[in-house]
Amino acid sequence: MNSNNLPTRAQYRSQKHHKHFYSRWWFWLIIIIILAGGSATVGMKITATGPFKEATTKVEKKDTTKKKVKKQTGVTFYQYNGIYLNETSGTPIETVHNILGKPSSTSITENQGVKTELDTWNDIQNGQLGSTLKVSFANGHAISKALNGLKVKRSEKLGLDAYSSIQNGQSVDAIHTNLGKPNSYSESLANGKSVVNYTYSSDVSGDTGANFVVTFTDGSVSGKSQSGMEKN
Repeated sequence: MNSNNLPTRAQYRSQKHHKHFYSRWWFWLIIIIILAGGSATVGMKITATGPFKEATTKVEKKDTTKKKVKKQTGVTFYQYNGIYLNETSGTPIETVHNILGKPSSTSITENQGVKTELDTWNDIQNGQLGSTLKVSFANGHAISKALNGLKVKRSEKLGLDAYSSIQNGQSVDAIHTNLGKPNSYSESLANGKSVVNYTYSSDVSGDTGANFVVTFTDGSVSGKSQSGMEKN
């Protein structure tokens, strides 16, 4: 290289030289602005209508805690129905006590050498206030029983028209279908035959305490009676 062609230091300084674009202050200002704008759009999407924030879905945790179910207690209709009545072979008093527990109250009488015991249970499942189960025993065997004051939901009130529809000879199933379940049951023995009474006392049209009773003998309607009823 011919050094004679090189400019002197003074000549070089006197010449005007252009700076590269990346050495300009405005170039780095643009870079900073771009970077700042990019960080603001992190987590955002661009649509035809502009940017929007990334939607987040909140997943709710399912409550796996088992809810405590209140255990129902008390004498059930199933237990009542399972007590067999017979003067010599009815359900023994010991068996009834083992199943139902100690009675709430007991009364004992004796007549001509026959010992009769009446036991009462006050804790009745699905029972109204004052509901009871009463079982009579003669010489240690069940001879009568009564379950009173059960709660029953009805779709409509029972009036004199419903009462008039009850006819002798109808079956228990027919009465259940036409009138629904009763609020109280009682059963006893008479001359070797089973006599059952159904008492309807809830949603009965009439005076306060209006009710009617349907009597079955060996499974068929044999009578009825009512008190304080009116038409719907």
